[in-house]
Amino acid sequence: MLRRPFRPDPAAGPRRRLLMVLGVVFATAALAGCAPPPQAASSAGGTLRVAAATDSGETLDPYASNQSPTQELRSALLYEGLTHLDPTGKVEWRLATEMTPNALRDEWTIKLRPGVKFTDGSEFTSADVVASIKYLRDPAHAAQGLAFIERVDPDAVTAVDKSTVRVGLSKPFAPFKEIWANVLLPMTKAGSAPAKPIGTGPFAVESFTAGRQSTLERFDGYWGEKPKLDTVDIIEFPSQQAQANALLSDQVDVASGATPTIAKSLAGKNGIQVLDSKGNFTLRIGFNTTVAPFGDVRVRQALRLLIDRDQVVANALGGYGRAANDHEGGTPHCGDPGIAQRKQDTEQARKLLAEAGQPNLSFAITTDGLLPGMQELAQVFAENAAKAGVKVTVNVPTVPEFLSKWTQWPVFIDFNPIPYLPTVIGSLLPGRVGNATHWDNADFVRLSEELFVAPEQQQCSIMNRMHRIEHEQGATITPAFVNVLLPHRGNVRGLVPDVNGRPLTFLTNVTVTA
Repeated sequence: MLRRPFRPDPAAGPRRRLLMVLGVVFATAALAGCAPPPQAASSAGGTLRVAAATDSGETLDPYASNQSPTQELRSALLYEGLTHLDPTGKVEWRLATEMTPNALRDEWTIKLRPGVKFTDGSEFTSADVVASIKYLRDPAHAAQGLAFIERVDPDAVTAVDKSTVRVGLSKPFAPFKEIWANVLLPMTKAGSAPAKPIGTGPFAVESFTAGRQSTLERFDGYWGEKPKLDTVDIIEFPSQQAQANALLSDQVDVASGATPTIAKSLAGKNGIQVLDSKGNFTLRIGFNTTVAPFGDVRVRQALRLLIDRDQVVANALGGYGRAANDHEGGTPHCGDPGIAQRKQDTEQARKLLAEAGQPNLSFAITTDGLLPGMQELAQVFAENAAKAGVKVTVNVPTVPEFLSKWTQWPVFIDFNPIPYLPTVIGSLLPGRVGNATHWDNADFVRLSEELFVAPEQQQCSIMNRMHRIEHEQGATITPAFVNVLLPHRGNVRGLVPDVNGRPLTFLTNVTVTA
C-alpha cells in the first residue's frame, strides 16, 4: 500500500508514499444511500484552528507524489472523489450517483451528480472527470493515486454525455466502486491541476503559505450539507509537543497529532477533551526479505513469537489500542478470520532461530518516529527480544534520511491506516512502492487475482484465506491496532470519531463557540 510522505529523489528507487490517517481508502462495504440534501449556510459556526505538522514542501496539488498528513487534511476539505467513506468505513456516493459494469466487469459506466459546482462557480461535468482520470493515470505526473487505478485504460475513458462517463479497464475489476473513495483520487476542474487546482469540496482556499498556515473558507455554493464553520485555519508546528503547547495556550482549538502520553497529559486541562477514534490503524515492524536472514520464514516467525502484544498496547500505546495478529485488518464486516491469536513464546522462538542457524541474531530496527507509538514500539520489541538473546538496537534517523532509503532498511517500522483492498494493491503484492519488505508469495498473488474479480458475497472468504497466508508466511509483525487520539478544546462541538482515524475530514456539524 502507498503511505508515508516522501520527497522525490532521482538517485533513489521506488519508495513509499502516504496513505495517512486522513483518508485513504477503499472499503468492501456496499455503497450507502445518496448524500443528504443541501442545507442553508450558517454563519454561527466560528473558526476552527487546527494544529498540524510542519511540511515546508507541501502544495495545493491533490495529486502530488509527496503528500504529508497536513496536505492530505487540507485536500480532504477542498476536493472530493466519486465516492467517499463515512466515519464507520462504509462507502457512500459523492460526485457519482451510480456505477454500472458490463457483464465482464471490464467496463464501467458512471453517472454523475447533477447541480455540482466547483469553488470558482463553474459547473462540474463529465469532461472534468475524464480529465482528472487521465491526469491521474499518466505515469509522467507521478500522481500518488496511480497504483490504485492501474487497470484503467487511459485511452478508454470517454464522456458519453454531460453527466455520464465510460471507463474501460485492461482487466476485470469488481470493487470499482470502492476504489474511488480513495482520498488520492479526487476530481478537479479540467486543466486546473497541478498549478491552480480547483475542487468541489465544502471549503475553498483563502490563503496558503507552505510550511506555515492555510486558511480555508466555507464554500456557500457547495452541493451538499454545508459546514457550519465559517473558516478552518490550519497552523503548522514542528513537533507534537509544540502542538500540545499551542492547544494549552489557546493558540489553536485542535491538536491533530498526539501521543498517548501527550493526550493523557492534556485531558482535563483548560477544559481540553480527547476524541478517541478506534479502528484499524496499525503500526508494523517490517522485515526486508531480500536481506539475510529475514528471507527465512523461520526467522520471521521466531521474531513474531518474541513480542508481547499486551505490553505493546499497555506501554507503547498507553492503553489506546488492542492486540492484532500479524495480518492486516480493514475487513470488520467479514468477521473473525478464525486464526488463533499468536502469543509470546520465547522458548519456541529460540528453537526456530537455532533451526535457522541464527541463535545469536543481532540487528537494528529503524524508525523515523513520525507517528505516535513508533519509537515506543521499537523499544518494547527490543526489550522482548533480549529475553531470547536477540540483540536489537533502535536507529532513529531524520525523516528525509529514512525516506530516502525506503525499501532498503533491513528492519523498519511502518504504518497502515487503510482498509484491506488498497493494502493488498499497494503494499502486499510484489513490485509495489509500498512493499518495502519485498515479500512475494505466489499463493497470495493468486488469491488477490481471485479477489479482484469476485462478486461481493465471495470476497470475505478469499480475504480470510489471504489473512492466513500473511499470518503464516508474511514479512511483518503487526502487534496491535492503534487508536487515533485528537485533543481539542471543550468549546469545539460536533467532532465524530472515525474508524479510519481521520475525524477532521468530517466537519459538517462542527462549531466553535466563544
